[in-house]
Amino acid sequence: MSLHSTDAIVIGGHDLSEADRIVVFYTQSGGKVRAVAEGARRLRSRFGGSLQLFSHGQLVYFERPNRTLHKVNEFGVVRSHHLLREDLDRIVLASAAVEAVAVGVEEAEASPELFQLLADALDLLESSPRPALVMQGYILHLLRLLGFLPELAECVRCRGPVAAADACLSPSQGGLLCGRCRPAVSDTIPGSAAALGFLRGASGSSLRLVERAALAPQALQQVTDILHACLRQALGRTLRSQDVQARL
Repeated sequence: MSLHSTDAIVIGGHDLSEADRIVVFYTQSGGKVRAVAEGARRLRSRFGGSLQLFSHGQLVYFERPNRTLHKVNEFGVVRSHHLLREDLDRIVLASAAVEAVAVGVEEAEASPELFQLLADALDLLESSPRPALVMQGYILHLLRLLGFLPELAECVRCRGPVAAADACLSPSQGGLLCGRCRPAVSDTIPGSAAALGFLRGASGSSLRLVERAALAPQALQQVTDILHACLRQALGRTLRSQDVQARL
């Protein structure tokens, strides 16, 4: 077995036995990694509470050749993100953020840019006074990195201009539709000028700039509806965390 050390974020996991736990990490150098933390459930475990969801730290693990389940050697926490776990609204948003990565990427496909996006998102979801806005910026950038960024410059069917007054977006078509093409598509979602302006601006801005955007509640709801639908199209299913959010 070869030994690896990398920055990592806990994005999931489940109990394996009375004493062990399988932990899912998203790592900077190795992508998604699933590993067994032996004895993690014991009262005097050497891991303590370090392997909790959202924790960001330095992971050392043994890679088992030709297997998808590896072995955790140690995990030193850099940021525990404990405040995320103490606020219901923030824990739901952060849960959706890590679940989207867990579902959307294959194991061992490294993307340092995606790792940094997730790390920045968790930091801001914990500290920002506008976590819902941060979350929409995160989803937009995640869609870009997954190759599903919606087309926002012109109609995806006729390649003509889209007037703000009759603009809508179709997740199945991959972007904006004009008024002429709209009747032929069934999954259209309306988008106001404010919502479309946010989407266009946020797609090229950092999360810290997105956080400062001026967006009315109605436009934010439109942005949320659009991006959640696009993410569902990209992942092939609705996130469990989004179902919880919808019921709150």
